[in-house]
Amino acid sequence: MNQIWLDIRYALRGFVRSPLFTLIAVCSLAFGIGANAAIFSLLDQVILRYLPVKNPGALVQFKMRGQHYGNNWGMNAISYPMYRDFRDHNQVFSGMFCRFPTSTSLGYGNRTERVSAELVSGNYFPVLGVTAAGGRVLTAKDDLFENASPVVVLSYSYWQNRFAGNASIIGKSLVINGHNLTVVGVAQPGFNGMEVGDPIKLFIPIKMKPQIMPLPRGMDDRRWRWVNAYGRLKPGITRQQAQASLQPFMHSMLELEVKEPAFRNASNYTRQQFLKCWMELLPGGGGRSYLREQMTKPLWVLLGITGMVLSLACANLANLLLARATARTKEMAIRLAIGAGRRALIRQLLTESLLLSLTGAVIGVVLAYVADRILLGMYLPVENPLDAAFSPIPDLRVLAFTFGLTLLTTIVFGLVPALQSSRSDVADTLKAQAGSVVGGSHVGIRKALVAAQVGLSLLLLIGAGLFSRTLSNLRDLGPGFSPENLVGFRVDPTLNGYDATRTKLFYRQLTDSLLALPGVRLAAYSAMRILEEDEWDSSMTAEGYAAKPGQHPEPYMNAISPNYFVTLGVPLLAGRDFTAKDDKNQQHGDKPDNFVPTTVIINEKFAKKYFSGRNPIGLHLGYGSDPNTRTDMEIIGVVKDIKYTNLRDEIPPQAFVPIAADRNPYGVVMYMRTTEDPHALMSLVRQKVHALDPNLPVYDIRTTDEQIRRSLRNERLIASLSSLFGALATLLAIMGLYGVLAYMVSRKTREIGIRMALGAIRGNVIWMVMKEMLVLVGIGIVIGLPTAVGLSSLVRNQLYGLAPHDPTTLMLATASLLMIACVAGFIPALRASRIDPTRALRYE
Repeated sequence: MNQIWLDIRYALRGFVRSPLFTLIAVCSLAFGIGANAAIFSLLDQVILRYLPVKNPGALVQFKMRGQHYGNNWGMNAISYPMYRDFRDHNQVFSGMFCRFPTSTSLGYGNRTERVSAELVSGNYFPVLGVTAAGGRVLTAKDDLFENASPVVVLSYSYWQNRFAGNASIIGKSLVINGHNLTVVGVAQPGFNGMEVGDPIKLFIPIKMKPQIMPLPRGMDDRRWRWVNAYGRLKPGITRQQAQASLQPFMHSMLELEVKEPAFRNASNYTRQQFLKCWMELLPGGGGRSYLREQMTKPLWVLLGITGMVLSLACANLANLLLARATARTKEMAIRLAIGAGRRALIRQLLTESLLLSLTGAVIGVVLAYVADRILLGMYLPVENPLDAAFSPIPDLRVLAFTFGLTLLTTIVFGLVPALQSSRSDVADTLKAQAGSVVGGSHVGIRKALVAAQVGLSLLLLIGAGLFSRTLSNLRDLGPGFSPENLVGFRVDPTLNGYDATRTKLFYRQLTDSLLALPGVRLAAYSAMRILEEDEWDSSMTAEGYAAKPGQHPEPYMNAISPNYFVTLGVPLLAGRDFTAKDDKNQQHGDKPDNFVPTTVIINEKFAKKYFSGRNPIGLHLGYGSDPNTRTDMEIIGVVKDIKYTNLRDEIPPQAFVPIAADRNPYGVVMYMRTTEDPHALMSLVRQKVHALDPNLPVYDIRTTDEQIRRSLRNERLIASLSSLFGALATLLAIMGLYGVLAYMVSRKTREIGIRMALGAIRGNVIWMVMKEMLVLVGIGIVIGLPTAVGLSSLVRNQLYGLAPHDPTTLMLATASLLMIACVAGFIPALRASRIDPTRALRYE
């Protein structure tokens, strides 16, 4: 330990004597390690981390594969009766539960707010192994009868933030969607439900679904897939074994379901496809997350990019250590001559490398924290800071990751220079002049490192160019209408107990109130918000279209108010818009509760695909694709194509129905077209809603420009960070290139002096150095270009409007790198051309 302490003190004195070397080495590592730690922190929280439950690796999630016959609501959903059947008839799970995420209106005291909730089965908490921090959690007794248990459990974080951790809230009632629910407990700290990225605040018995979600479909409807089912594997049972064991029972259920009255109009093709469905078991320990589905590929791509940046930083460190080792050749020889052992020298040099790495790691962790705060604020914003699902504070996993990178950097990139320096030939070194002992092996290694750095930086510049041009292509594409001065917000009076009549009246009153605001030119509303990665689709039958099996129209739907298209600025190509007269509905088919509108509007994509060569105005559509489906909705208009889910997806066939004809209206998105800055109107909007109902929350209020930026979140994240890392990588590569060229000039000072004394002109000297630079850069380009072309196919899905091997991007990245390299090489070349031959001949 005494020797190690002496090594540390000696290393610190050496760093103080070489401040420029220390600064460059530490900064290179700090940027490389910091970038990796920042992206790994996000990757860990979004993708890798398990839920804080008992043995999360034993949890599996159900996913029904194949062609379902009925309606779907949500990702990886099955029907509640199917969940119940699997729960009661399996030999592979020690327990099963189901859940459904929803939003609720919660009132307590004088405050009403919209909060996220989960409808959960009674065995939800017991199967997960989640306990109560206060009171009790839900149990099987809360799951026996509908409306038998008007109770609720709070998440720990919501209990702390909303009720200041006051235990007296247990036993009191909260008004949730107009119903009184008694708080019976608080869940354990750290557990915020199964929805990663969307912290759940309330846990409500799923039997309260009729009160919390008063939808016309009942819980026993097998044609409605809406709950997420999870199971805990018994010890010794693998996921593959459990999946195989479920299939026979699964198919027996399907055989029974296909005989139900709901299938009486289904075609043979539909029945056959339905009977081919099977159940897949997915890993469930990480929960369920739409955000994870979106960001998995971007974050892995960014981690790969930051790994390359770290490699460049480490190559820079190795270059610096080799240069320093060269300068210390005589020092090492003297120490060996007076009795120092080779192991002692290696230990000393590794200690120096470790101190540099640890310093860079500490600064890198600080940079990672700052970077994650910026990234979370820019790309994962939340309206309420207390709802933040992710934290920029590095946890033990991130710190362990950073420490591992530090050790790897020290061993891999510090050991080679240490071994090189400890192999000095003592006799030759001590009697030789500095100019003659500077070894060629070091120069070869340093040149190889620089060529590799140039190749990696070119690879990152090409990636940055591809991602930046993708973002530019999507921005130029636009949504199909003008987003300027268009603002939208959500409001849902049904969460406050409004019936259908009162809800429709509220929407009309709110529209009139908004139109009375100064600067509001137009206002309308719709059921779906466009460019929000959300969809509502339905199978349909088009009059006169002979659909082959499995090729019926399945347009993306939206229910809209009159003036919706005018407000958005979407032109009507044929026919007319909806009016107040289109609020009629009619019974569809032979189900007494199945009512549909009498009119419908389609987009031009729908018209061209299913009414090619015909005028669709006056023709009809019908919900469903069964044989002899009634086509009882008249097409009254055709509108211009606009985007639906996001800017990247192709415009789908779309159909619009009048929202006033819906017998069970729900929450809507209100749109306003303004003549002034829409941000100035947002507070007035809240006042108007408050005037109509002081207990009704307004949420998700933002301009369509902001909505577009949100829809391009992944593209902006990759483009901005890849550009930043590409610039950083180029800087590191250029620093390495400059260092090698400056060192080469220093080595050839006497040679350059002799050349100039013999009559060489300055241009020849400059070309000698620039030629060396061009060789190194050329080798790097030869390495980088084929590698970039080969690897670019891995990010094909992240690109839009250009090929992975886009020649323009390849040429621009190569030219940019070459220009920057020429500038970096010209400085030592110019310095070499100004050497005084007389002084050079005396140079050692």
